[in-house]
Amino acid sequence: MSEPVARSRSQWTVHGERPVYENPWLDVLMADVELADGTRFEHHVVRTREAASCVVTRTEAGREEVLLIWRHRFAIDKWVWEIPSGLIEEGEDPADTARREVEEETGWRVREVTPLLTFHPVGGMLRTRYRLFRAVGAEYVGEPTEENEAEKVAWVPLDEVLGLIDAGQIATSSSLVGLLRVLAGR
Repeated sequence: MSEPVARSRSQWTVHGERPVYENPWLDVLMADVELADGTRFEHHVVRTREAASCVVTRTEAGREEVLLIWRHRFAIDKWVWEIPSGLIEEGEDPADTARREVEEETGWRVREVTPLLTFHPVGGMLRTRYRLFRAVGAEYVGEPTEENEAEKVAWVPLDEVLGLIDAGQIATSSSLVGLLRVLAGR
């Protein structure tokens, strides 16, 4: 498959940006943009810190399982299964973030993580980047240190993931992208 060619007739020109709201987690910017046909307008952009997530799998009793956390996401008012994820601290290696988040959120420690993919969850308005990693195997080291992250932590059979997605129980972007990528590679 060849790389798509950017066509000048669809590329937007950015004449400038100004902050509307800023805090340590996200910024809202107003961009002065122009379409190729000369139409010019203001467009909101939300910029967030980069995040890292990790799909942790193991084989137990002959079946492949994935480590998930069950939590309530207030912004969408929904209980969902997710893979461990968190913001990359300034100067922190994204792979270290993935390892740290697994342990803090689940109580399981992974040693080696490998890059799975990088993605942008909403390319038309959200300027952020998610780094997804994969770990095979984990060692239980104790209760999660992040007390408010999850209602429960569980090893879920990988064969049940598509059913959980269909039921709306896996619904957040990093979890969907990471789990679907692992399933596609089977």
